[in-house]
Amino acid sequence: YNMVSIGAHLAEHLRQNGISVIHDTTIHDYPSYTGSYNHSRETVKTLLAQYPSVKLVLDLHRDAAEYDDGSQMETAAVADGVDTAQLMLVVGSNGTGRDHPHWQENLALAAKLQAVLEKRWPGIVRPICLRSERFNQDLLPGALLVEVGAAGNTLEEALAAVSCLAWGIGQLAAGTS
Repeated sequence: YNMVSIGAHLAEHLRQNGISVIHDTTIHDYPSYTGSYNHSRETVKTLLAQYPSVKLVLDLHRDAAEYDDGSQMETAAVADGVDTAQLMLVVGSNGTGRDHPHWQENLALAAKLQAVLEKRWPGIVRPICLRSERFNQDLLPGALLVEVGAAGNTLEEALAAVSCLAWGIGQLAAGTS
């Protein structure tokens, strides 16, 4: 109902933009978040071995931030008159000292995608979040973690946001940005 359906919506819109998609629906954080990135790393490595032509890997999340009173944060933007969640592009680095040869390329990709989206829908993207962890983005240039709104956003707002994300990715893929 939540992230899998948001991923399916993104995949559908990317396909409509002529982009081939592999939408993996493996749940990596159940029954515990502990080890979820190790589990997803194996999935990504398997998919990259099976499909070596992959150019972009997206790891979709919803921000779990809370307000001081314990209520769930929501993010807000408007795209073409429709209320949407904001997107946040999270880029891992080699800040922990672990090898990450692609972090600067991934940061450049995030900056290009953010610029394309912000030009069309100002406010749709929160500032890029550069983190010291790798988030499995060391596996290839072209890997991003995308926060699709926050836990306080509605599913409809998140779906609207990934429709915008798909458009932006389509623009980059077509070289029209």
